[in-house]
Amino acid sequence: MLGLLLATAIAIVAYQLHQIPVPPFSIGTPARHPIDAMLIAIVMGIVIRNTIGLSPRFATGVRFAVLSIMPLGIVLMGAKLDFFDVIRTSGHSLVISVICVAVAMVLTLWLCHRIKVGQKLGILIALGTAICGGTAIAVAAPVIEADDRDTAFAIATVTLFGMIAVFVFPLIGHAVDMTQLEFGVWAGTAVHATPQVVATGFAYGPEAGDIATIVKLVRVLLLAPLVIGLGIWYGRSKRRRQIAHVTKVGKWRTLFPPFIAGFLLLALANTLNLLPNFTLHLENSHLWEAQDLHVVLAKVVTWISTFLLTIAMAGVGLGVDLRGIRSLGMKAFYVGLASAFILAGFSYALLGLML
Repeated sequence: MLGLLLATAIAIVAYQLHQIPVPPFSIGTPARHPIDAMLIAIVMGIVIRNTIGLSPRFATGVRFAVLSIMPLGIVLMGAKLDFFDVIRTSGHSLVISVICVAVAMVLTLWLCHRIKVGQKLGILIALGTAICGGTAIAVAAPVIEADDRDTAFAIATVTLFGMIAVFVFPLIGHAVDMTQLEFGVWAGTAVHATPQVVATGFAYGPEAGDIATIVKLVRVLLLAPLVIGLGIWYGRSKRRRQIAHVTKVGKWRTLFPPFIAGFLLLALANTLNLLPNFTLHLENSHLWEAQDLHVVLAKVVTWISTFLLTIAMAGVGLGVDLRGIRSLGMKAFYVGLASAFILAGFSYALLGLML
């Protein structure tokens, strides 16, 4: 499969670029990397598709990367979630997260409806803004059968505004003299992707960084119920259309995609500490010295998940024709901008009421 090999090569290069030790790829000491490898992979895929071009021989492998590798990456992503994080986090932070996610989702979808942005694109932008940037979009896209153009545009739009937040939020925080707690909760609830949240929080201070990371993890936990609800809604609406015009669709696969079930089962296994840690006893060889190597299985599975999703995003980029992207216009871009402002402003307002 030439397309799959190409997508994998792009993912490897994206990981290397993601860690380049210069701004904006690396910020602070120790270095944090706010530009996600998935975004770099999408951009590289789009550039290759629209400059060099792509032979039809690559098509099968590219589709496999998107349709098969992506669901597997989503399942394995469950290994980084711990449902007890909700209990460990303060009640106020959890309430702020839930309210902000709900408001961001509702207002973004309303804006999309008002200015006539496509429904699927609007849903992806709303989820990316409200939950966790490109990861949420990657999880939701197959559930609502979004095409590559919508997925790529949504990820690029949401990531752009998340990147701006990395630099703007600390300036605002210092200008209004926010405490470490206040800024950590604000960054955790208002900045889009997890790497951007971590970079933003630690740019303000170590305590703010720790708080922002915990709050963000709680926000990520809301992804599962939201995507399940989205799958049920989309499955029912699809069944209604097909009942009216063609035939019935089986309930299980349309109302509850199997990869979401796998995601939840793995998250539950991690929550219950069923993913073991172990030590590898390595003997001296030509490749390594004798040593004991401690392995945290949940972290290994999470890294594999991220890499698989990066391969899938490379496939998404390789499937995007920029002539089609232009047809989406600037309306969706303005929706993403408005959503970022709404989430940041509403989260900041709630801080004054609840902290």
